Amino acid sequence: MDSPSLDWTLTASETRLLGLLNGIGGALPLASWRPRLLVWARERLARALGMGDLQLSGTMPSGHTGTLMPQRMYYVDDSHGTFDGVDLGRPTRLRKNPRIGDVPLPARGVLAVGQAVWEILDPAEYERTRTETAGDPTTPGAGSP
Repeated sequence: MDSPSLDWTLTASETRLLGLLNGIGGALPLASWRPRLLVWARERLARALGMGDLQLSGTMPSGHTGTLMPQRMYYVDDSHGTFDGVDLGRPTRLRKNPRIGDVPLPARGVLAVGQAVWEILDPAEYERTRTETAGDPTTPGAGSP
């Protein structure tokens, strides 16, 4: 991003337990995120891994209902960032989860790679956005409307 400038570096690591869980999480089908009991079990596992009281499924401040589906996770060991020259601080471990609206974030630095699914509130806006962002279908990774 050119303006405002963002400069961010981080170091992340995978423990043996995270490595095992990452292998399992990557092998499970996406359908395993539908049953509330399996999402709840993942939230409890995140608590046991020191991430605090997470909610992977719920209503975002925008009003959209969705589910975050991490397939691989790494602990952030160190991070340094500046936003337009302002120091963004260092990672920390908190007793209570920080929140965006009613959505709890991890209580420690975590890098997650995965997917998410969100409820479409306005189908017309969705189709318009898909069309506007589709790009050239010959470009790798670009979709078609």
